[in-house]
Amino acid sequence: MLEGIYFQFPKLGFILFFFLACEALCPLRSNPLYYPNAARFGDVGVKPKLWIWVAKWGMIILFIIALMSPVRDKELHYEREGRVDILLILDPASLTEAVLSDVRRFIDKRSTDPIALWVPSASEIRIPLTKDHAALQRILDDVVPEERGNIPDRGIGRFFNPSAGRETWAVVFSDRPETVLPALPKGIEISIPPAGDTVGWIETLHSRHPGVKPVAGRRYVEYYYFFPLFAGFMAMLLYLYGRNQKGIL
Repeated sequence: MLEGIYFQFPKLGFILFFFLACEALCPLRSNPLYYPNAARFGDVGVKPKLWIWVAKWGMIILFIIALMSPVRDKELHYEREGRVDILLILDPASLTEAVLSDVRRFIDKRSTDPIALWVPSASEIRIPLTKDHAALQRILDDVVPEERGNIPDRGIGRFFNPSAGRETWAVVFSDRPETVLPALPKGIEISIPPAGDTVGWIETLHSRHPGVKPVAGRRYVEYYYFFPLFAGFMAMLLYLYGRNQKGIL
């Protein structure tokens, strides 16, 4: 719990020695009160109670600790979205509930990347790059298995913007990807999920191309002085209460 905590101003701990010296050389003085029968009071009311002494020195030590400023180093990373444009290609003749679940899982995993959707069916679906992944998930609810439509020409490349300098992927969910691959332009990365281990493939692909990448780091400190400051304040209240109960204040 206290691992890595250190003091920014450790030399201020010497202030404690001033209090110790004052305790020994500068005792508290007050105007004496005289009673005709002082012996009747005995020594009980003269000796301070132990808990008052503990509260006093606890207050002093905790305030000095707060003044020394306990801190802990931390590393802050600024992050930005990965520079990846993704085109999801769903073969309508290969769609099953398991495939749709894999597609949804992939979209959830790439939450920071713009994703396009292409379903080359008789009622072809073309969704350009978008970060509205909730809308893509709703569109998937309406996709049903059917025969493949006519595979279009390389105009599918309009899904991407090569001038932006971004990475481009095409992820093909099909049991016959060779029917779709000729329509894809050159220069983009093509990924085909293996049969039977789609979950592991998604995790491997995501670890190789993380959706969010740290681009800058900055060292900063986390302050903890308010903990001893609060505890010292409570000890001070306890000490003042004890002094008041003894009739000194």
